[in-house]
Amino acid sequence: MAIGGVMVEFKVKPLSNLMGAQITGIDLRNKISKETKAELLKAITNHLVVCIKDQKLSPSKLADVSRLFGKPKQYFVKDETVDDIPEVIVVSNRTRENKPKVYASHWHTDDSYRKKPATLTFIYPDILPENGGGTDFINCYSVYDDLPQELKIKIKKLRAVHKWQSRRNVSEVVKLTKEQEKDTPPVEHPLIRTHPMSNKKSVYINPNRIDHILGFNEIDSDKLLDEIYEFSFQDKFQYRHNYEKGDLVIWDNRCTMHKANSDYDVSHLRIMHRVMLEGEAVF
Repeated sequence: MAIGGVMVEFKVKPLSNLMGAQITGIDLRNKISKETKAELLKAITNHLVVCIKDQKLSPSKLADVSRLFGKPKQYFVKDETVDDIPEVIVVSNRTRENKPKVYASHWHTDDSYRKKPATLTFIYPDILPENGGGTDFINCYSVYDDLPQELKIKIKKLRAVHKWQSRRNVSEVVKLTKEQEKDTPPVEHPLIRTHPMSNKKSVYINPNRIDHILGFNEIDSDKLLDEIYEFSFQDKFQYRHNYEKGDLVIWDNRCTMHKANSDYDVSHLRIMHRVMLEGEAVF
């Protein structure tokens, strides 16, 4: 029996052996049942990244859809959000001076500079280039499973310091006000985390936010981080998604990394709308 909405029997089609699934047969503008929500969440947990096809979502409706799975975050950098909808972030391949750029083009996981990083991220394309302009993903469960035993033991109990503007940051980030800096102090997270739903372990790294490994000097910390990154960035751990109009892509930040790829003419406009869900402590 469906309670509080319509029970929908949607279809889930895996997109690779590594990760990713396509979902069809559901319109998220309609009210859906708790059972359907549970099945959607199960698909995200099982496949790490899902693409729900043929959606027609305004920014406000995108925020509403995210509420099916939790509480959307209100982004604190106000001039990067849709007017009057603080939960919806505008991700564009234009700088504030209207020059082409590829935003978030280095491997990262969202929100790790927070004590409780975002759980799920929702991306919905507003304007797409003619070809390409997708997002690449890394399965961090697989990275952990394949880590050399010596390296796995070495980092098992280590913690890293994450910052908004880290010493090793390779992407341009917005300059924060003094008040915003106070609201985003450095935080510590373990290098290995356990997912609260799957109970599986994954490598938890963010090359854009990790400043150093706790208890290590900078030279030794950098050496170990570079070793972890080099292993994690291998093609065998990656899945690439190319967007089509109407794609709603949802991924789990607790067990993935991602980056925007630049395999397209960046003179073509690319604008995405993004929502992140309130987070949870990393353990």
